[in-house]
Amino acid sequence: MDLRYSPEAERFRKEIRRWLDESVPPAWRVPGFWLERDGTTESLDLRRRWERDRFDNGFAGVDWPVELGGRGAGHETRAVHDEEMARARAPIGPYLGLTYLGTTLLGPTLLRYGTAEQKRRLPGILSGDTIWCQGFSEPESGSDLAGLRTTAVRDGDALVVTGQKIWTSMARYGDAMFALVRTGPPDSRHRGITFLLIDLTLPGVEVRPIRQLSGSCDLGHEFLDAVRVPIEGNVVGEIDGGWEVARYLLSVERQASPIGQYVEFLHELDDVIAAARRTAKDGRPAIEHPSIRARIARCRADLELLRVRAYDTMTRLGRGEDPGSEASVTKLLWSRTRLAIADLGADVLGVDGQRSSAPAGERAGHLRWRHLQVRGQRIAGGTAQIQRTLVARDLLGLPR
Repeated sequence: MDLRYSPEAERFRKEIRRWLDESVPPAWRVPGFWLERDGTTESLDLRRRWERDRFDNGFAGVDWPVELGGRGAGHETRAVHDEEMARARAPIGPYLGLTYLGTTLLGPTLLRYGTAEQKRRLPGILSGDTIWCQGFSEPESGSDLAGLRTTAVRDGDALVVTGQKIWTSMARYGDAMFALVRTGPPDSRHRGITFLLIDLTLPGVEVRPIRQLSGSCDLGHEFLDAVRVPIEGNVVGEIDGGWEVARYLLSVERQASPIGQYVEFLHELDDVIAAARRTAKDGRPAIEHPSIRARIARCRADLELLRVRAYDTMTRLGRGEDPGSEASVTKLLWSRTRLAIADLGADVLGVDGQRSSAPAGERAGHLRWRHLQVRGQRIAGGTAQIQRTLVARDLLGLPR
């Protein structure tokens, strides 16, 4: 197997690396920079301007059609894009990327299922003119996505939506939400679900922030009280046919940018190693303890497995294949590995590292934050139990 990128992809690497060197200030690359500005107007303004600059310079949606705001490149170029963005510690990904949900999840879904009118929204997604959030989870439904209770009743040319969504990423910044609503009878399960685009400025919408263990408020709880959503332009696919659309989006989410994740998590492991070199444990640097070194080695090995999975995904996409439930394997691997890195960081820091007033805590607040934050991120795209069920059923053919 030839694991080298094509000459065309390597030329793109040089181009995007030059732009990133100019557009991502050194201060942004310091661990903890964005954490210190969490929730501030400064953070939002900096990232909005950067997203617009990225679009204007042709580095947003590199694998999208040119006529829809992209660059028309292939999956290999997209992988180089993700790799270089992570290498530069650019403000992308599910936590910092204002356009992440729109470009990574909604965009590919509209490219596959959207009408011509809906596809005209795509340049605005890439530029950050419209920030999207995802309305799938609901109170009391847990991982049973088909158990959703938010209803949408047809009234003329509109769907009247009533219900709640919760654990919504980017809710505090979101202009609009792509959501699943029940348009069929209460017991219709998968057969009565519709994929709907909802403007969050419509009357009847209330968004409340949720503060997490880490202190961040990037998740939200939405209350929808008889919100009238025009059917035309906002139903993706068919009414009652949203489950097929949702399954495709979830498969995209579970295998989104594994090569970018590899580089990002490698940065996180490097941060832990740096902390282990300067943090004393039982009278000597933590890095000298065999148990710590063994855990570092295990995390490093698992990261290399993730890199191989990323190449496999890139190959499949290049052949026009849909990874399907194979994406669940990648999702299980990256969520397990990232948690292991975060837990290792917490163990290296010890008790002092959990107190911001202690010297270790002052130096490594980003590790403490990450240790708490990644627990919620492991649920995104489906819990480990859901992923194992999909692997057992669809890949291994095991009985229920």
